[in-house]
Amino acid sequence: MKEWLTIAQNLPVGHTTRIDCPNCGVGTNTYAAIVNHNHKYYSCYCNACGPVDYETKGELSLAELKHIQELNEAAAHMPPKEIKLPEDTTYDETEFSREARLWLYKAGLSPTMWRKYRIGYSPKLARVVLPVYDNEKLIWFQLRAVYKEQKPKYIQPSAPRDHVIFQGKGNRSKAVVVEDIMSAIRVHEAQNEYTAFSLLGTKLTSNQSNILGTFSEVVTWLDGDRAGIAGARNIRKVLSLLTDCRNIRTNKDPKCYPNSEIRSILNVTE
Repeated sequence: MKEWLTIAQNLPVGHTTRIDCPNCGVGTNTYAAIVNHNHKYYSCYCNACGPVDYETKGELSLAELKHIQELNEAAAHMPPKEIKLPEDTTYDETEFSREARLWLYKAGLSPTMWRKYRIGYSPKLARVVLPVYDNEKLIWFQLRAVYKEQKPKYIQPSAPRDHVIFQGKGNRSKAVVVEDIMSAIRVHEAQNEYTAFSLLGTKLTSNQSNILGTFSEVVTWLDGDRAGIAGARNIRKVLSLLTDCRNIRTNKDPKCYPNSEIRSILNVTE
């Protein structure tokens, strides 16, 4: 059996350790490779040469199911009223789990963009950390689950959010409203004709309506589920008294589309 795999199998679920890379560093004592025991797979990743090897595990074991249960129990003790990121938040992309990296890549964000928006990862909670800053002050965050079995999908503070709105700056006369932070980032990165806003949900607060009411045009582009449809309708009902509104409805979140399609859906040019 591969030496790295034996080491991985002896790790507790959810833990990692460092070894010499099987490809480029055996016997060097550089410990450049990270061996990971996840609830669904074993992996070995080298900081020098990249992915080394990967082994799936098939059905979840009782220990792995227990690990997911522990993650959900830890999530149940969140969110804190204090706006503070998890203590173990890391910005070192080599410490992000494979699932976290895949979720970010699937949303169309490269490591360069992770750093740009200060996106982190909490190994203890197994969640991507999506912060919201006003200049340098942390004013909000969302913790996104990376495993299908994790509940809830998002964790965020229980503090009032009336003055919180994630903003991707663009044209100051037009705004597009989406639900989640990642969608706002993608819409912002794809074009600069609209300022992209995430309401961090589907309900509009009074302060958010005041901000959006200053734009000459507001486009709602929320999820296509029942909550998203109802939320978009209510937002337009409020904002139509203040500005011109129109709606976009798609089968997928904005973050699921390539930049060219985002521009096409919004009917804007590069």
